[in-house]
Amino acid sequence: MAEKIENRLTEQLCEAIASLKSEKKVADFLEDICTISEYKSLSQRFEVARLLDEGVKYEDIVARTGASTATISRVKRCLVYGKDGYEAALSNLKKKHHEPRSSRMARKVRFEKARAEKKRAVRENG
Repeated sequence: MAEKIENRLTEQLCEAIASLKSEKKVADFLEDICTISEYKSLSQRFEVARLLDEGVKYEDIVARTGASTATISRVKRCLVYGKDGYEAALSNLKKKHHEPRSSRMARKVRFEKARAEKKRAVRENG
């Protein structure tokens, strides 16, 4: 059975990040808490999520980010089956920068989420 991610320590970390009041303070915190490699990996995954959200093809994402197809697939799986963390962050950034999501991508994401929910329901019920 998979280990539960949420616990007292992860809640504490999330609370600490949420308490930081500026991008500079968040950047300073991440630079302190992460290795350079971890920080770059987090940044790369978020860029992969942004590109997937825009409808960019895997080959182009590999070329633009250097991410492996395994990383891209994992991020895609989180976008479809995850807890909408990427989606919330991407939406907030788009609002901040006044960039609407294309209606085509919004429909595609809704379709993929509905399909994922159907699959999950089938697995749970039989």
